[in-house]
Amino acid sequence: MELNLIGALTMFKTMDMVPNFSELARTFGRDRHTIKKMYEGKGRKRRKKRASELDAHVEEMTALLSRPGTSVKAAYWFLRNERGIRCSYDNFKRFVKAKGISGKAKAAVPHPLYETDPGQQLQVDWVESMRLTTTKGEALEFNLFSATLGYSRLHYFEYTEFKQEADFKRCLVHAFEWLGGMTREVLTDNMSAVVAVDGRGGKSIHPSVSQFFKDLGVKLRLCRVRSPQTKGKDEVSNKFPQWLAAYDGKVEDRAHLLRLIERLNADVNRQRNTGTNIPPALLFEKEKEHLIPLPSRALLDSYEDEMRSCKVPSTFTVTYKGAKYSVPPYLITKTVTYKERRGRLLIYHRGELVAEHDLKAAGTVNYQRPHYEQGLLGRLGDGGEIDEPAARNLARFKDLGNERDVELRQADQQLRFPEADHLQSQHRRLHRRGQRRQGGSGGCPLFPHGEGDGLPPGQGEQIHGRDLAFPFREDVRRLRFQLSAAAEPG
Repeated sequence: MELNLIGALTMFKTMDMVPNFSELARTFGRDRHTIKKMYEGKGRKRRKKRASELDAHVEEMTALLSRPGTSVKAAYWFLRNERGIRCSYDNFKRFVKAKGISGKAKAAVPHPLYETDPGQQLQVDWVESMRLTTTKGEALEFNLFSATLGYSRLHYFEYTEFKQEADFKRCLVHAFEWLGGMTREVLTDNMSAVVAVDGRGGKSIHPSVSQFFKDLGVKLRLCRVRSPQTKGKDEVSNKFPQWLAAYDGKVEDRAHLLRLIERLNADVNRQRNTGTNIPPALLFEKEKEHLIPLPSRALLDSYEDEMRSCKVPSTFTVTYKGAKYSVPPYLITKTVTYKERRGRLLIYHRGELVAEHDLKAAGTVNYQRPHYEQGLLGRLGDGGEIDEPAARNLARFKDLGNERDVELRQADQQLRFPEADHLQSQHRRLHRRGQRRQGGSGGCPLFPHGEGDGLPPGQGEQIHGRDLAFPFREDVRRLRFQLSAAAEPG
């Protein structure tokens, strides 16, 4: 009918004739005024498009997405953190598409789902050879240890410079401490930190790694060769570290990078998982009850204190537990090993002890005067006076350490799940409501058998220096609604 009307009006226009609009209205069942407007070419006025908050960031958005490896999600994460944009990720994607700004999409690979019981499996891997440039032009080359719980998909990432046996064991200990317990098995691929290859192509697990898992009482499982989909949950999680790519050229230093990784650990676990459609932090509330208790502190410390390695930067310092310790400047670009022993840091090069320091607080810079003077001589040359500038700067480093210690504590407080306080109070309100409905018998209305008494078990516990405080004790239906503002679709 509409097409017939348009055809009739077109015919009248072609013949340069004015039709009888009343007659056309009766024929086609439309209002004569509407038909007249159609004939005259007058349509509805389009609404004036409102300006978007993203319009001001188009140039920066384009620059971010032009960088190799920077995804749309990485750009969104950066702009939300650094520029304070408030739109949802879906609206951000639509804006990017409408403006013709797009990151390169990867080809889809089919992957059938495979589920494990709560507390059964932790999948681990490395995100290798990452590189970011600081605001001062310094290159930060690093790897990320990646661990994902098989049931809840809770993710954990940790900065490492190397991927050796000691790094693998230390990071796994940290992951278990962060979780507050251990899984019954760990699934990994045939990485060199776990598997040794002989001259004939035969493979075997490193004896120290085998002993490590025996000590923990955890089973080690290896993926089939060239079958990364076997640990697909952790493979999928490896996309999250790519969010850091948006900070290329914008990260201040290594300490800033470590804080970003801490924020990454918090943010990715508040997002809905694409496989479960539930935030990992929520499902972890159930899974943590099935974790195996951690072994003795002495056993964990024995692996924490194993020899570590690093390449000496131009500052000729080694970073250990957040503090920097000097080595002789001739070791710049060379690899040193170090370990803690009785409150002191021992640093070696090719088996020879090259430096020894008393352990200091995180954030401090600890140059030994001979090392610093050698560095100044190398910078200024033999003709430069070094006694006074050496003494002055070493004193400044002492004061700077105290200031940074305060800053780090403040930053640590800010990185503890921002929504935790709000959600805790929300839970308390639900709990009190349940008490009133049940005549003061206690318990949340969703857990009438008493499981909901007080806050969830472990609420607010300090785990490996971070307050995990997952205040989620709701059924899935109600929590999907209540967390909609905090969890973006992943």
